[in-house]
Amino acid sequence: MRKILFLFFAVFTSIFLAGCNPLEFKQQAGLQVITNEIPASLFLDDQYLDKTPFINKKIKPGNYNLRIQPDDKSLVPYDIPVVLRKGMITVVDWNPSSSLETTGGVVFEMDKSKNGQTTLEFESIPNNAIITVDEGTKQFSPLTMDVSEGNHTFEVSLPSYQTQQRAVNVIKNHSIKLTIILGKELTPIVPPQEIIPNIPAETNPEATETGIATDSAKPNTSSLLGNSDAKVQILSTGFFVEGQEVLRVRNSPSSAGTEIGFAKVGQSYPYREQSGEWFAIDFDGQIGWIANQYSQKISP
Repeated sequence: MRKILFLFFAVFTSIFLAGCNPLEFKQQAGLQVITNEIPASLFLDDQYLDKTPFINKKIKPGNYNLRIQPDDKSLVPYDIPVVLRKGMITVVDWNPSSSLETTGGVVFEMDKSKNGQTTLEFESIPNNAIITVDEGTKQFSPLTMDVSEGNHTFEVSLPSYQTQQRAVNVIKNHSIKLTIILGKELTPIVPPQEIIPNIPAETNPEATETGIATDSAKPNTSSLLGNSDAKVQILSTGFFVEGQEVLRVRNSPSSAGTEIGFAKVGQSYPYREQSGEWFAIDFDGQIGWIANQYSQKISP
């Protein structure tokens, strides 16, 4: 996985280097749009531009509304406000999805620094996302930080939202504003659970003469309840409620499930079952679901 991410970082950095350096035509602005190999039509203030992947370095500077409209009708269009600055290029790296809640991406906007500093400026939707730059200390959006010129990697995450990981090349005495729009985690398809009938002992051919089923005849419910001795430990989330680092607990294995409470980071809870990227645990006398991205199963 780390190798795949590294290759992606390298590819994206090369694109960004090609497009984000100050433009040759200083009175014009540039725009580059990438849609993760999903063809889409682009409209700038309702004027059709072209299909993705797209790059144009001769656009009049100004504030625009960019509309990304996937060719696949099952994917939703999205409107993004962008600023195109003179002599600079704005890059939009977008991941179309089937709903507004699950679509997301990153907008890169570079500008000449007014105070001569070299900075990265992070804004996220929703706010207070967890930001890690070059695998350093976790911080929270909005965030402005001084960096050295050259290549940097960053990760933006939030419980129940899809993590965004990118690479960026920063030019000396320039500032890059990063607007990260986090899409919610895709709802996993929950497979139907096996229903085990309650077989009366007298009709069970494996029953003893006394009418009590033998061990081999008893229904096996371990596929439903999991290993009763296993635990699920809550890992660090960077999400705090009243000073306590926690993980959201929901009533179903989906980011759309109702929030029923918070599991404390570092604590362990009895494991019940797994559905896709979600663990079921015993939580306050009921079954609760947590994202396994921020938890780990511990077998006895």
